[in-house]
Amino acid sequence: MRTVLLFSALLLPAVAGAQTRQPPRKPAPPPKPATTPAPAAAAAAAPKLQIPMARITGEVYDSIAPGPLVNATVQFVESANPANVRSARTDSTGTFVLDSMRVGTYLAGVIHEQIDRLGLENRIVQVNIVGSGDLTLSLGLPSPATMLASACAAQGVDMTRGAFMGMVRSARGAPLEGNARVRVQYLETTVTSSGLSRRFPSRFADASPSGAFVLCGVPPEAVITTRAYAGIDSSGVVEFTMPRNGLLVRDLYVANPQRIVKAPTSPTERPQTLLKGSGKVRGIVRDTAGKPLIGARVSVPGTGTEGTSTGGGAFSFVGLPGGSWMVEARAVGFEPRRVAVDFIDGAEAVAELRLDALAPRMDTVQVKADRWTREMGAFEERKKQGGGYFLDDAQLEKRNALFVGDIMRAMPGVTVQPGANGGRDRVLMRGSAGAGSCVPQVFLNGMNTPVPDGVIDGLVSAPEVRAVEVYTRNGSTPPQFQSRNGCGSIVIWTGQRRRPGDR
Repeated sequence: MRTVLLFSALLLPAVAGAQTRQPPRKPAPPPKPATTPAPAAAAAAAPKLQIPMARITGEVYDSIAPGPLVNATVQFVESANPANVRSARTDSTGTFVLDSMRVGTYLAGVIHEQIDRLGLENRIVQVNIVGSGDLTLSLGLPSPATMLASACAAQGVDMTRGAFMGMVRSARGAPLEGNARVRVQYLETTVTSSGLSRRFPSRFADASPSGAFVLCGVPPEAVITTRAYAGIDSSGVVEFTMPRNGLLVRDLYVANPQRIVKAPTSPTERPQTLLKGSGKVRGIVRDTAGKPLIGARVSVPGTGTEGTSTGGGAFSFVGLPGGSWMVEARAVGFEPRRVAVDFIDGAEAVAELRLDALAPRMDTVQVKADRWTREMGAFEERKKQGGGYFLDDAQLEKRNALFVGDIMRAMPGVTVQPGANGGRDRVLMRGSAGAGSCVPQVFLNGMNTPVPDGVIDGLVSAPEVRAVEVYTRNGSTPPQFQSRNGCGSIVIWTGQRRRPGDR
């Protein structure tokens, strides 16, 4: 009402007959020159320029696993302004999201330890953003076929059928102690005019200074046993199945375990060497239906550690040697199961073992046809003829040795020389005519396999040994195992040992 009243007073006309005195008029002021609006005012008055922004959603796929590449870092670098770097991490589904991406040309790449493990160069993809809206982008690692061709084609066409690659790492998290090497063994079957020929060749791959290794030519779907070494450090003997696509990517951890000699509890027992360290593992044993198994026998072969699963099928071990080892579970009525586990300092490993029920077997028909059937027959025949010293799987199981040197320690004519600075033992023999100690000829599964330093543990591990023949005199050595250096021969047969319940 106040405004309205003021407005009415201004419009009220003069009363008729009333005298009003007009004040003198002042001259009008000169007109002011036109002025330009202030910049701030002009900017406020002008409409704001809308910069187009895009939202990128994508996924990173691991073609080798196969599956999503989790915790990968995806980076976008603007070509016109390299200082403008945008990053995002993939989630459990391999998905990443980047909001508010300006129009422009970017170079996109992926950072992940899997790329370093495979020795891949970071693949750069050019991405052009031309407007606002939602964009999708798929990134990934090369296919197994591409990886095999890249890593193994230079070694020959046959080498591209399969490969085992990864990194040799220290379980202590420290740099490797010396050059690393990986040994792989698998069954190789050859069809000849006389029938099938089976052998277990050992192949080696030298790792790069960073620990990366590639061993080409391993057949797909083969069951391989492998072991890694680096200086005085080593892993246990671990077992893997090659994928159907022919590419197995798996790191191997090495450590130098502490050896503890366990005194015998009876006069018939021999001292037992145990391997110890700071490794820990906990896990659970389940049956075929996934229910926990109580009372299963759980062990870490090659270390002397074993126990029984308790309530809920749980088990746990401490004081294990560092590195990659196998954890094995056995239960009555079930097939044994072994899984590879890494024991790393400062971390507790977790393992789950699912046992399959034994398939029903007919008592009237028993078929046992494997490599050992033929070779064991020849082994027993040579044992009857004499001329050497023999250990079968029953004797080896009773000794429960953790190192090949421990197996050979009690063999006549064999000298086991402890390794320096905690290294592996050397197996030596007395040379012909008493010419001092020398390195014997070693035959692994019938194949002449030179071991120049006498460290047979670098060729095979004690748990793999199923039978041993030792010949100290060339005159009594079978022709196929004759020594060429006059230092005797050691013949080692590998395979899964028969246990009392398997006979």
